[in-house]
Amino acid sequence: MNKGAVRKSKRGSILESLRLSSQSLRPALGLLTKPATLAQLPRLLVEGYAPVRRMLVQAHNGREIARLLAQGEQVTFVSSFARSGNTWVRYLLSDVFLQNHGVETATDLAVHPDEIIPDFYCEMVARRNTAVPTPGLLVKTHDLFGHLKRRFDSPVAQTPGGNWRHLYIYRTPEDALVSFYHLQLREKYVKSRAGLDIDTFCLDHLKGWVGHVSSYVAARREGATVFFASYDQLLQNPEAVLVEILGWLGVRHAPSAVIRAVQNMQFRNLQALEARNSADRPPVFRKGRNGSGSDELKAATVSEIRRQTNHLLVEADACVAGQRGKNGHVSKSVTSDAAMELPSRNGQTDRLENVSRVRSV
Repeated sequence: MNKGAVRKSKRGSILESLRLSSQSLRPALGLLTKPATLAQLPRLLVEGYAPVRRMLVQAHNGREIARLLAQGEQVTFVSSFARSGNTWVRYLLSDVFLQNHGVETATDLAVHPDEIIPDFYCEMVARRNTAVPTPGLLVKTHDLFGHLKRRFDSPVAQTPGGNWRHLYIYRTPEDALVSFYHLQLREKYVKSRAGLDIDTFCLDHLKGWVGHVSSYVAARREGATVFFASYDQLLQNPEAVLVEILGWLGVRHAPSAVIRAVQNMQFRNLQALEARNSADRPPVFRKGRNGSGSDELKAATVSEIRRQTNHLLVEADACVAGQRGKNGHVSKSVTSDAAMELPSRNGQTDRLENVSRVRSV
């Protein structure tokens, strides 16, 4: 299949925003006039139009997703705390979706993953590339479960087994927080406030990680449809975890498609792609492995993080194990018969991360 048949041309952000429906303008103005938004005026002065555009996009997406849910469409939120593997999962899934559509894939996909699984904060859901078949709408978010519930509260959507569900990716907290710190430093406004004390930053944001993971653990316990995926396990055996995610989504696939997607999205390939496409921006990929928390934080900081989070990691890991138990077996890699083991919470692996190109929000 010709790549051009499924590739959508990118339009300028200003033109794109002008085409937002008039129905989105009122909620967008509501967002812009909230006290929390007005407090960001210094950031607007630094970043210019970008934050305003994001507000318009979010207002549009809120209305569009609510409309789809009301019509009975399947909506899957691909959710995570920041820097926990969300974008890598979207790249892997998009690769398989394209292969299922007859497209020969490479690291530089014919259709960008943002057009297949849009980012709630940056891309308009209504403009996603519907030529690529997906199991309903999939959309990236970093919202807590409670925020999504309030935003899209509906008797149909909220009923267990209803038409909304959540693919939740979680990562070892010290690694996620350190990666989040370096992401924040790339933004001029945040850099001036974050300073250079990485330990203080991570401890200050630890409450956010705890609240995020807790919200999805509690939601699953209360009957919401939440599928947990461990980023650490994804690093150790990406083929097996990808097969499990595809199975939960109800996406048929050939073993060769999984192998190809994982090979395409290897860290070194994505790093090279980023170097070609983002030569004028700081690199997103730093080390390409987990263990950054232990490497960059003081031992006392890591100990405190683990003290506050170990119970959540144990419960999230138990959710993963329970998901496999329902199927009666542990999913195996399409390239190996060895079953996965839960990663040690007291040690780190040096395996390279097969992470995807991440865009700053």
